[in-house]
Amino acid sequence: MKFLLKWMSTDFLLGIVLLSGLFLYEYWSRNYLAKKYPPPGQLVAIEDSHSERLRQRKLHLHCEGEGDVTVVLEDGLGPMGSLGWGKVQPAVAKFTKVCAYDRAGIMWSEPSSHPPTAEQIAQDLHTALNQAGINSPYVLVGFSIGGIYSRVFAELYPDDVVGMVLVDSAHPDQEERLPPAPVSLEPSPSKSWLTRQSARMGFLRLLNHLPTPMAKRIPPEMRPKLKAFHPQSIPAVLAETQLVHDNLHRAKGKKSLGDRPLVVLTAAKPVPLNGLPRGFTQEYMQQQRFVWQELQAELSALSVRSQHTISEESSHQMYFDQPELIIDAIHDVVNEVQQDRLQ
Repeated sequence: MKFLLKWMSTDFLLGIVLLSGLFLYEYWSRNYLAKKYPPPGQLVAIEDSHSERLRQRKLHLHCEGEGDVTVVLEDGLGPMGSLGWGKVQPAVAKFTKVCAYDRAGIMWSEPSSHPPTAEQIAQDLHTALNQAGINSPYVLVGFSIGGIYSRVFAELYPDDVVGMVLVDSAHPDQEERLPPAPVSLEPSPSKSWLTRQSARMGFLRLLNHLPTPMAKRIPPEMRPKLKAFHPQSIPAVLAETQLVHDNLHRAKGKKSLGDRPLVVLTAAKPVPLNGLPRGFTQEYMQQQRFVWQELQAELSALSVRSQHTISEESSHQMYFDQPELIIDAIHDVVNEVQQDRLQ
């Protein structure tokens, strides 16, 4: 009995030492990597009015180029933030000012005390742009759920937005109209909680050193920075994931863009058989693709001056597969806006 108790107490102490070591490893890693990979843009202080005491937090805003029209890049649901636009932003900067940024808690931006609703995300971005002296007019470029955030931004600040590009954007009605998935890909509450704790305690950073299939999709030059900030970005991504339904609903029935230039880009590359998620069939994916293109066509009807391009060469991650398609769309919208301003 004494041996058993001694054995249990020894295991308990070893567990405490291991957890403490992992926590210190995570703490050291975050400080070390923040110095190794400083933000390419500026950290803009914005007020966090939802906290009990008024405090400031910093949002990372990365702007390049010059021009009277500013293009604002809004990423989709994921931990890449401004980094995801690495193949698009430098080319756009050659003909106008362009800003990418990290939403609260992602990459170089500090976390926020309030939930990431579409409205709050739009308000954060608007405040950061104003604080940094990046004046309107803006052309918004929204990828995936970023298209929803961009539409809410345009609704809240209509005088500031003069054009839009939607890159395989989410649609407010997609949950009701897309065929029910044979297998749920959404993390359960328990799995989300475990992932958050793993991120805080260093487990996720250790696992992140292992090669994954997704890593092959990410351009090599982006991988070190993404790997460095991925663990601390995951809690913010999970918080946004939990609010996808509410944020889609927030954009339902919103006003059109009127006659503001709009380009809708739709990814239609078939998923190969060996790339299907477990439990999914090619028949299901074909049905989903058909409905998705219907939804995308409806997005193009948001403006009377719109273009709709469907690409069978691009997957959903269009800014990796066909960045030139996005660059050309932005160029077209900026040109139209500039012509309007001359009239």
